[in-house]
Amino acid sequence: KVNATVIIEQKEVLRLYGKIGIMCTNPIRGGVPVKVTIYQEPCWLLEAAELVYGLVNQIPVEKLAGSGPYCIPPDQVRRIQAEACAGLDPLDELTQFYFRGVPLEGVSGRLSCLGCALLYSFLEIDHPQVDDFVRSMEADWRALCESGFHVEGIDGFSLSFEPAPAGKLLSLARELAALQVPPLYRMQLLEVFSAFDRHLERVVELLRPIAAVLPDYMAPWTRQIPDLAEQWDTFFQGNSAQEFFLQRARIQSGEFRELRLAFRFFSPYGSPGKFLGEKGRLLFHMGVNMQPGLGNAGQAQAPEEWELTALRLMANGSRMEMLHAMAERPMSGQELAQKLNLNSGSVFRDLNSLYNARLLLMESTGGRNCYRTNLPVVRNMMERMLNYLQNQG
Repeated sequence: KVNATVIIEQKEVLRLYGKIGIMCTNPIRGGVPVKVTIYQEPCWLLEAAELVYGLVNQIPVEKLAGSGPYCIPPDQVRRIQAEACAGLDPLDELTQFYFRGVPLEGVSGRLSCLGCALLYSFLEIDHPQVDDFVRSMEADWRALCESGFHVEGIDGFSLSFEPAPAGKLLSLARELAALQVPPLYRMQLLEVFSAFDRHLERVVELLRPIAAVLPDYMAPWTRQIPDLAEQWDTFFQGNSAQEFFLQRARIQSGEFRELRLAFRFFSPYGSPGKFLGEKGRLLFHMGVNMQPGLGNAGQAQAPEEWELTALRLMANGSRMEMLHAMAERPMSGQELAQKLNLNSGSVFRDLNSLYNARLLLMESTGGRNCYRTNLPVVRNMMERMLNYLQNQG
């Protein structure tokens, strides 16, 4: 294991290369070195979670695979997912509870789920083996609870925790109450994080058999990690790590003195990161689809598949009327059918499609499911489309 308190000189890196990881100093940032650690093994539990997340939410295999030279080809991802997850029922109640995606207000792209919210909470990328990963997470959670914390936000990967202000005791229920999430999901988050160790144990029990077989299945591609790591090592030797994460990853952290990086193969477009301000450390789970380079910070990305699906659904008069009605207040399917004089069967089918396309939020009102138009996601999606078209012109 890399001793993260020691900066290994370049000649030692060459001798140790491929066995434990790469460490180097990033010389660009006003002469203050950034310690860079690049790990040589994926986090098997997180890779297993991505396969299950994709299976439960029917994510296209192309999204799980990526298209870069170090990505696993889609047909091989399909094979690995089918064989590694053969003993898992994606419709099982427990699997659905932890891994069924929930759209968040104002957050486009990846859906949130309870299992990922747990596993990505501390981003233990320096612990590739399952048991080490779990022990480190449990220790981090205990330390966080002892010191007190503030829930800063939530995205498709995890909750974001910050230390509580000095002398202020904050309750988990009160912290979660401020999040813009569906009420049912807020209750589930409270349940899961109130019994963190027990729910972590359940999620790991689901994923452990998958994580156990992935090293063999993924070996042809993980053997390429040293080559990819060497490219990133060379890049960080001559470029500012701070500038890279601002331009390419849109991470505007405080001053960090240390960067720890591990690679992810499934869902390689996503690259979650965490900045530990008190330690001056940035953790980054780098998708192998990302290649070294600063790139163009202003370049707009092409629309994702879910956005194209959303546009197709919106290109229909009845569905647009439904979205307009639900923008004013949450409504049930029966209320919509009556208000708009539409066939109830068609309304329920459209509600399901619109919800899966992230255009709706679900709320529980009076014991029944109601839906509300996800206006922030629609707004963000339209702005991204406009930026893409303008930049392409």
